Amino acid sequence: MKNCILVPIDLAHEANFDLIFSATTTLARRHHAKLHLLSVVPTEISVWPYVPHNFVGEAQKLTESQLEELARLEYADDIHWTSEAVIGPIAQTIVKRAQDLGAGLIAIASHDPKVRDLVLGGTADRVVRRTRASVLVLHHSDCWDWS
Repeated sequence: MKNCILVPIDLAHEANFDLIFSATTTLARRHHAKLHLLSVVPTEISVWPYVPHNFVGEAQKLTESQLEELARLEYADDIHWTSEAVIGPIAQTIVKRAQDLGAGLIAIASHDPKVRDLVLGGTADRVVRRTRASVLVLHHSDCWDWS
């Protein structure tokens, strides 16, 4: 899809919401792009001990409704977007959905690195290394104003 931007959103990191929504609004307007918001429910939660039956499926439904509600609040009427929640390994799912959608750009917020991220690599890092799409990694800083 021409001018499709995949926007992975981690609903657990509210601190990145202003950054990701202002940046993708600017990009969508400037490039007449359609945004596809994606939240990935990690498959790893299904192997936790004592997980109730259909916990992952219910988590996916809740995530999808929260993502849609958030997008409705954050994007103006002139921004064209769709949203979905998918169950899977996070980085691989982002890369696969970008390919499936024909997204030319992935706009992903990067969280503050933790020690384990320095050893294993964060999600944004894994996406950059595995995708054929261009990737815009957004960091909180005073160097750029997306508004």
